Amino acid sequence: MKMNLSGFTVSCDVPITIDLTASEKNGVSLFTFSLGWDPETLADATSVTVSWQRPMLDHMYYWTPSRGLSRKVLPDWAGEESSMVSKSAPVSCIFDGRSRAQYVWALDECQKLVFCKNGVIEENGEMLFAFRLPLKQYTAASCTKVTLRADERGLSFAEALGDVARWWEKDCGMTPASVPDTAKAPVYSFWYSFHQNVIAAEVEKECRRAKKLGFDICIIDDGWQTDDNSRGYAFCGDWEACPAKIPDMAAHVRAVHDIGMKYILWYSVPFVGYHSRHYKEFEGKYLYQVERLNCAVLDPRYKEVREYLTGIYLKALREWELDGFKLDFIDQWHFSPDMAPYDPAMDIPDLFDAADRFMLDTITALRAVKPDILLEFRQGYIGPNMRKYGNMFRAGDCPNDHLSNRVSVFDLRMLMGDSAVHSDMLMWHPDEKPETAALQIISVLFGVLQYSAKLEHMEPATYEMSRFWLNFVKKHRDLLLESPLEVYEPHLLYTWAKAASDTESIAVAYTADKCLVPDVRKTIYLVNGTMSDRILCELEGRFALHILNCCGEEISHEEKTFSSITALNVPAGGMAVLEDR
Repeated sequence: MKMNLSGFTVSCDVPITIDLTASEKNGVSLFTFSLGWDPETLADATSVTVSWQRPMLDHMYYWTPSRGLSRKVLPDWAGEESSMVSKSAPVSCIFDGRSRAQYVWALDECQKLVFCKNGVIEENGEMLFAFRLPLKQYTAASCTKVTLRADERGLSFAEALGDVARWWEKDCGMTPASVPDTAKAPVYSFWYSFHQNVIAAEVEKECRRAKKLGFDICIIDDGWQTDDNSRGYAFCGDWEACPAKIPDMAAHVRAVHDIGMKYILWYSVPFVGYHSRHYKEFEGKYLYQVERLNCAVLDPRYKEVREYLTGIYLKALREWELDGFKLDFIDQWHFSPDMAPYDPAMDIPDLFDAADRFMLDTITALRAVKPDILLEFRQGYIGPNMRKYGNMFRAGDCPNDHLSNRVSVFDLRMLMGDSAVHSDMLMWHPDEKPETAALQIISVLFGVLQYSAKLEHMEPATYEMSRFWLNFVKKHRDLLLESPLEVYEPHLLYTWAKAASDTESIAVAYTADKCLVPDVRKTIYLVNGTMSDRILCELEGRFALHILNCCGEEISHEEKTFSSITALNVPAGGMAVLEDR
């Protein structure tokens, strides 16, 4: 069936009922679709699709949380993007070359599987928008409601997306988890620096170095549970410390605590490796196999699976006195054509309901033991439903890639509200120049720094650079993480950004000769995140000007009167500090 309804086209291959209510206020429209159907008529592939069109006027670029480095507009035949509790979020932003959001649409269905489309219609130059809901996922239900929010106000990119996040949070009941103060503290990660070679004594030595540098939190990643260092996940699933690496996990965690650092431990949540003891135990309760990783994915639709996983984390929390968990690979709970079919032994028939229930039960149990538990989720599973559970959201893996790291941090900041947005772990070649390494830190300045450069044999200049920038991000955390953030030219992957508090402001250049326009405050920081040796800024007034190199060493100072656009000689990875006179 197909029907037109107030500018929308609704189609489904079985008869359905549909009712639409609409409201509008100050350029934001809400459309609530009430859908009804007979469950007996549904096939596995039955979906309802809602589509609509708009003239493509100033619709130059297209953003969703899962588009990565692409901002290009697609044709209407290019396919769909998917969203579910464990992947992305149902929001699309069409914006122009002035970083203005010309049209933003979002759905309140953030748990179930939704397919979304944004594409140019070649025949008429209009843009087709659509969302598609598979109905079988509603199991025995015969109805549902979904609300579409459409914003045509032309706000800035950051402001428009921030309003979507607030709508999910305040109007749609997806209240984010509380964020402990420590969730926004810089982290030393052992992944890129040690990979799977995490031996207790060496970890403790590196923690002493990291503490001396200024870190108060560490994350121990993959490797603690196995003596196999060949990567892959064949030995995941038992979740016992490898005796050859960590003979006494509780004593090891206490030793790190005595150094003065909090301890977060990594788990690949759904993976059970082919060489683990539990692999045979859970036969018949796997969602699918991942041959290339030598593991299977547990199916959370079984109560026994959810209880086993929750029990693993509770046991570790109580016995080892951990401070948090890095819960990895939750995005492997996704729709796949080869996923296991429904089994009557499942107590929750739908995968996405089961994944959400697992998160709720696990986080409730962990917080009952430790209310300020730290929980890191990785980019991919970053939607508003996941914000109910996690309080640290990290950019996806992008080793030594300052561009992807920067874009990921800014993309996450658009939707995360007060949740802590973390960078991917920083690493570089030991012989890298300190000013080049500094660009990696500057690229993620508006996120929480995760650092994974090995410290033992670090060059002195790189160490001092790291110390300077680490101290800067700690001292100015409120400015960088809590103050309103404005980003510019997201279609060019964010060429510059700025933020301001009551007393200080910061503007960061990520493209050479991009003119910065900082907010005038008592103290202004102009940061050079490029390999150029100068910064352009548009500013008026008289200031005490201090030029610092990437290690924080002052290389010049003067009293300077600014008028209109001014070029400042600031070395790569350095900054200009302006103090109001």
